[in-house]
Amino acid sequence: MELKDVVQALRSGWWLLVVGLLIGLAAASAVTLQTTPLYASSTQLFVSTTGTDDTSTAYQGNLFSQQRVTSYVQLLTGEQVAGRVVEELQLAESPGELAASVTASAIPDTVLLDVTVTRPSATEARDIAAVIGEQFTDLVTELETPEGATASMVKVTVTEAPKVAEAPTTPQPMRNLALGGLAGLLVGAGAAIGRERLDNTVKTADDVSRLAGAGLVGALVEDPALSERHVAEDEDGYSETGEAYRQIRTNLQFLDVDDPARTIVITSSLPGEGKTTVAVNLAVVLAQSGARVALIEGDLRRPRVTRYLGMISGAGLSNVLAGNADYHELTQPFRDGKLTVLAAGPMPPNPSEMLGSKQMRMLLAQARQENDYVLVDAPPLLPVTDAAVLSVAADGAIIVARHGVTTKAQLEQAAANLHRIDAKLLGVVLNRIPPKVAGGYGYGYGYSYDARPELGAEARDKDGRQKLATHTTSMPAVRDATAPPLRERPKPPAPKHSR
Repeated sequence: MELKDVVQALRSGWWLLVVGLLIGLAAASAVTLQTTPLYASSTQLFVSTTGTDDTSTAYQGNLFSQQRVTSYVQLLTGEQVAGRVVEELQLAESPGELAASVTASAIPDTVLLDVTVTRPSATEARDIAAVIGEQFTDLVTELETPEGATASMVKVTVTEAPKVAEAPTTPQPMRNLALGGLAGLLVGAGAAIGRERLDNTVKTADDVSRLAGAGLVGALVEDPALSERHVAEDEDGYSETGEAYRQIRTNLQFLDVDDPARTIVITSSLPGEGKTTVAVNLAVVLAQSGARVALIEGDLRRPRVTRYLGMISGAGLSNVLAGNADYHELTQPFRDGKLTVLAAGPMPPNPSEMLGSKQMRMLLAQARQENDYVLVDAPPLLPVTDAAVLSVAADGAIIVARHGVTTKAQLEQAAANLHRIDAKLLGVVLNRIPPKVAGGYGYGYGYSYDARPELGAEARDKDGRQKLATHTTSMPAVRDATAPPLRERPKPPAPKHSR
């Protein structure tokens, strides 16, 4: 996993980092609140030898004291000193329990001893540390006085008296919160990376090319407005969604320059991946380029095209295939008439057989002859065979895959269904890419129109944007420079004049 993959995983799973941080902080807070505050009080002892009049004797005594200091550390934390303290202060605990709260250490190369007592009460810690200093001094005097002698060879002096602690040593709320938050972030990051590694959905162009055996024709960012109106509108003359569909239009025109696909089936692996929305908007942008486009609602089971475009859906394709009506009788023009739509019509009992029939091939041939492009909104590939039989009769098919939803196995199986019957897969459209990851697909580099002063101030709305949409209806259609030349209709023969 490369660094960019890790960064992408953290960006897409940012909420896991937040959840981990909150859990870590909550756990640290709970531990802090449940921990009994402990206070520490320290005292320092100085060890020296007695009877050192000359320099040589003093040096020898100093070495002797340093050797003794190590042994004194064990005595300070032992039960003998603790027992004397318990007896003097009349504590309700055993010497062993008291000794567990005492720590002692010798400062290297010195004759100093540091003793620290940690107790739930700051005053009690101070009192115990003070008594330890007194009792240890007496104990050393007893131990270091030779038999028959009247004076001890070693003297212990308290150099720093213990004090009452102002704040507890444990718990430390800020430290605990910092450690808990850091641990939570690490756990969240691990979960985000693990989630990305275990994710089996289609998310990149590499996934598409490897699984489908075809390139990425286009990438569409998530547009919440399409959930309601289904048709991308350039209200101010430019929108990222509209530009993305125009890019798909351009890519289709250059897939095969010598033999461009003109009859195209739009399908997907499973329902809910946005194939109908892609079919509708691709047909619209092709018509905007000046091409004549026929959009056929080939999903006889769950038709959506006429609903999205606000058209009549009573009669349509199934009536034509049954021989009850003619193709031209049921087509409906959309807007300026460059785009014509054939609805699905009543649902037949045998959709797959009707779509794979000779009548359907004849219908596609007729629509192809009269239009520059024929788009067929077909059912998903995996549940039914309708899209597969349509793809054989068309110039090729486009599979719509939803980013982060369509699994790799589903896309691979859908493409395999087309390859198995020698249908041409033109490419894949990756749909509904989250805006936070759309930068990797070329989004986020807006390039909108300049303001046009000739429209006047009255042509601007309250946000200062130009109302170009109100003027486009009266403008002549401008043909896309990348669009293929329009096919010329056959000229009618010249009338014969009778003599």
